[in-house]
Amino acid sequence: MEIKKIVTCGSVDDGKSSLIGRIIFETKNILNDQELKLQNLSTRYGTTGKKLDFALLLDGLQDEREQGITIDVAHRYINYKNQRLVFHDSPGHNQYTRNVVTAASGCEIAILLVDVKKGILEQTKRHLKILDFLKIKNIIFAINKIDLVKYNKSKFLELKNQLNKTLISSNKRNVFFIPVSALDGDNVVTKSKKMKWYNGKSVLDTITKLKEIKKNHKPYLAIQHVHRPNNKIRNYLGNLTGSFKKNQKIKILPGSEINSIKNLYSNFKKMNQILNAPVALDLKKQMDIVRGDIVTDLSNKDILVGNAFNAEVVVTSGDKIIQGRQYLIRIHNKITKVTVTKVKSTFDFVTNQSVVKNELELNDIGEIEMSCNEAIPFSTFDKMPELGRFILVDELTFNVVCAGKINFELRRSGNIYKTEGKVSKEVRAKLKRQKPKCIWLTGLSGSGKSTLAQSLEKTLNSQSKHTYILDGDNLRLGINKNLGFNASDRTENIRRIGEISKLMVDAGLIVIVAAISPFRKDRDFARSLFEKNEFYEVFVNTPLKVCIKRDPKKLYKKAKSIKHFSTIGLTGDYEKPLKPDLVIDTSKELISNSVKKIITKIF
Repeated sequence: MEIKKIVTCGSVDDGKSSLIGRIIFETKNILNDQELKLQNLSTRYGTTGKKLDFALLLDGLQDEREQGITIDVAHRYINYKNQRLVFHDSPGHNQYTRNVVTAASGCEIAILLVDVKKGILEQTKRHLKILDFLKIKNIIFAINKIDLVKYNKSKFLELKNQLNKTLISSNKRNVFFIPVSALDGDNVVTKSKKMKWYNGKSVLDTITKLKEIKKNHKPYLAIQHVHRPNNKIRNYLGNLTGSFKKNQKIKILPGSEINSIKNLYSNFKKMNQILNAPVALDLKKQMDIVRGDIVTDLSNKDILVGNAFNAEVVVTSGDKIIQGRQYLIRIHNKITKVTVTKVKSTFDFVTNQSVVKNELELNDIGEIEMSCNEAIPFSTFDKMPELGRFILVDELTFNVVCAGKINFELRRSGNIYKTEGKVSKEVRAKLKRQKPKCIWLTGLSGSGKSTLAQSLEKTLNSQSKHTYILDGDNLRLGINKNLGFNASDRTENIRRIGEISKLMVDAGLIVIVAAISPFRKDRDFARSLFEKNEFYEVFVNTPLKVCIKRDPKKLYKKAKSIKHFSTIGLTGDYEKPLKPDLVIDTSKELISNSVKKIITKIF
């Protein structure tokens, strides 16, 4: 049967679950015991009086039944007129917007419900923007609860005109406006006799009449697993899109190597040709191919290779997307590190336009620029959605921070190449007769970082060591003087200090960093720049009371006396290191003893 995937979305209590529940019931896709259970649930939890509450067919969680809202995405399968309809019922509450993205991804049809009495709400605009974000071409606006306005034609047309003005994208789409009553079944499965002024089809008939437009892409295989039964054979496994055949010439990306298919396997059988199926490839030449590489035919020009992109994202986590911060990116089967180099804008649902913003929060839909640590094979979302969509993952918590799509490759992606010098870091270190290191002192203002750094440098110099101090305040007078003290600027401050430290270590120096560096993720990013045994995190854990008493920069005094002035420590936003290489409390020991502890630990 032809399979169609449909997502329902809309604001809270607009009738999404009731609509699908009625379709399930009236198309007889419900078993006798389920009907009996629905009657019992309607008596206990129903909100429709003596009528069956069809929403309860989809509300599977106890909390959903008790609160009368959808929390998780419900999936229901219906066979109707030789078609397999897969409904994804998404939550309407703002708190669960991320579930709407999950439900809608992969769907080709959307039903957006709007309460005729409430009209267009912010969540209506948000869901419409998500449908636009996912480029869903078929949208059915179900103007629900038409019975509450006595099937008034003018009310329907007024809301239809408003929705037409709110349509965000200029992309060509099939848009349908249908007046419905999910409670009474008007225009849901069959045409209603109560609205003779409406000449269109019911919701279900509209869905079944829609034709899917299939794009014919060049064949490709995103490698999911490399199987080695012995040291002579390597099979490359994954889901094949398109067709491969035996002896066909192929290219492997992100490189440009050419090879040929020796054997094809599917379902443990050797085949001469395979179309759209899980496959194992055995190539004629042995090559270094890993998970996330892409095998495609020689004529495929839609799959590109790059490392810098412009992208649109929907934030799905309470963790903000902050400019300069590093994440993991998962795009098709490739996982690598990526840095958000710029947060450009977010969409304002009040003004219906993009506004400049330097960090993105939960439920924001915004535009970013990002740079990967390595070149990756990809496509733009417009050309090949499967290779143009991605997620960003927090490195520490492994929460999915956002879902996104690649708009285009940044021009600098293909113009910049790393140049390897003829003098290595090892040669520079040998000339200085030392092992280069980065000693990163982190702690609150007034904890003694700068004093400790200066004393440590003096001691190391007396031992003929080549050193340099990167003090946070000094850098803010120069290279970082354009940065403020909000979260994104603090992140960028540490990113720059980390990159400078890396260059100094590469030059063979022992670099000592003295910076508050309040965020754990940013310190971990700095550590990731260095090789093993090059980076040492020293937590200067001086109590806050002592720091306030010292207050060398008068920051704590200002924070108490000036409204809207805050400093790290008083506001509780300093994230203590979880596993520092060394912990020092300058309130309990002399600086000279602290220096000895550092030298003993590191050198």
